[in-house]
Amino acid sequence: MKKILAFIMLCACVMTTQAKSDLQLKKGSIVELKGSNASLSIVWDYSNSTIEKKAIKDFLREKGADWEADYDNEIKKAEANFISRLNDKSKDVRAITDGNGDYKIVVKVSEFHYGSAAASVLVGFGAGDARLYGLIEIYKKGSTEPIAVLDMDGVSGSGYGNEVRRVEAYRELAELLSKLIKKAK
Repeated sequence: MKKILAFIMLCACVMTTQAKSDLQLKKGSIVELKGSNASLSIVWDYSNSTIEKKAIKDFLREKGADWEADYDNEIKKAEANFISRLNDKSKDVRAITDGNGDYKIVVKVSEFHYGSAAASVLVGFGAGDARLYGLIEIYKKGSTEPIAVLDMDGVSGSGYGNEVRRVEAYRELAELLSKLIKKAK
């Protein structure tokens, strides 16, 4: 039994070290943000977004009145958490909410999955986490061409309660962005 457990732990460690990041540079460069102390205006785009492969309104209607009533507040909390966490973690840039930043970051959320709390509890190791998908486009002030495009490929968020799962996914996104900027070459 000890050998089997040791083997499982070894496999988990190997998979963790071999896993790709949930946020990767797809095109361009973010090196000019490193050490810049630039202000970043954050813009959220949900125009082509779905939740669990359904239109947002359809998903919320299926879930019920409580979900519909709580959704806007959930989004506001998640976005505020992203900004707060990016500012806490990054020594290179600072996120702002007005449109007067040195750079504009457009976060295009294409898909969100709330995940499964039961899988999180029963399986662990990230099973059942919420997942955030989409693109981040970064524009220098006055430019119409992005300096970089980043791929959000299943940024995870865990916790008990749907709002917490979304907030934690956005928090993780901020941490991943901060790390990418810090390591930019």
